[in-house]
Amino acid sequence: MLKEIDNKNEFNVKKNGYTVERKEGGEGSSSELMVKNGVGLNERLDFFDKRVLYVHPIHGGTYKVISHGIIEGLRNLVRKVYTAKAEQDVANLCAQIKPDLVLVLLGDTFPNDQVNAIRAMGIKTAVWFTDDPYYTNVTTNIAPYYQYVFTQEISCVSYYQLLGSPQVHYLPLAVNTKFFHYQSEDDSLLIDVCFLGTAWNDRISLFDQIAPYLSNKNALIVGPKWNRMLNYHLLSDKIRLEVLSPEESARLINQSKIVINNHRSYDDNTVFNNNSNKIPALSINPRTFEISACGAFQLSDIRQELKRYYEIGKEIETYSSPSELIEKIDYYLSHEDERKMIARKGHSQTLEKHTYSKRLVTLLNLIFG
Repeated sequence: MLKEIDNKNEFNVKKNGYTVERKEGGEGSSSELMVKNGVGLNERLDFFDKRVLYVHPIHGGTYKVISHGIIEGLRNLVRKVYTAKAEQDVANLCAQIKPDLVLVLLGDTFPNDQVNAIRAMGIKTAVWFTDDPYYTNVTTNIAPYYQYVFTQEISCVSYYQLLGSPQVHYLPLAVNTKFFHYQSEDDSLLIDVCFLGTAWNDRISLFDQIAPYLSNKNALIVGPKWNRMLNYHLLSDKIRLEVLSPEESARLINQSKIVINNHRSYDDNTVFNNNSNKIPALSINPRTFEISACGAFQLSDIRQELKRYYEIGKEIETYSSPSELIEKIDYYLSHEDERKMIARKGHSQTLEKHTYSKRLVTLLNLIFG
């Protein structure tokens, strides 16, 4: 027997020793939306009669931020949202609540036999991959089980189609604005140049080349493995070897005049690389959206898909070499008005088009439209 606790349109369903959170469409949610987003949809939609069961991965960190963004985005789009964890008996739950869709994030810890059982009930299934192409050795064995496959890497669409997946769609990640948003500036804490992230091998190479320059700046680098730099001694007082919480990441981004973004190369093996097929990495990382959502000025390396989402030179700036990065840091540190104008336009573009609510409209329209 399901136990339901009603509390302002939210309650918990308890069954078999685990809790599934159910949330009704929140106050201010709309059954009809006029949408214009990053993947080109501009249609009048209605999902308010749909019920979605979202399956969390067991991983924490970034995946929790993504999951929170997806759940909150769904709340404003569909009638009911249920959530469960990947290690739970989700098929049994589906037999009881009969959702219209089961949406799984990543899927690497969710058994494929559970997917088969859910599909046998006539329930639509979808998986959203978040780590392509670096995890394709794993996702190769997941994609064929789902009716709908969404990947944040455009180069993987044809790859999954060749595996036999009939419905494969490019759907980039987005920003969770609960964590990443503009905060008021504190001039006493402003950082000239900031970089947050793991020291992948290509990043080590880049920062080793610009270390003499950064040594004379109010710079900050935060993330694991940066002590592998050849020029670590030049920047050791500017480096914090730690993994930041989303809240701390957002705080530092907000305190920075310039935030550097640098994407991981498709063949990087610093920590892991499950991309034995050498599928190229063409799409942008979620940090791109997070930096801009904080209203910060961003200097990013160039990815093929970047221009699809931001107008380069007006909403974001780019660099193609260490020397160009140094030139642009110098330029924008001394041209504050121009720097802030680009940051403001990037911020507006992000909030208008690159939130999880926008992405989920695309996802739901592709499934139910």
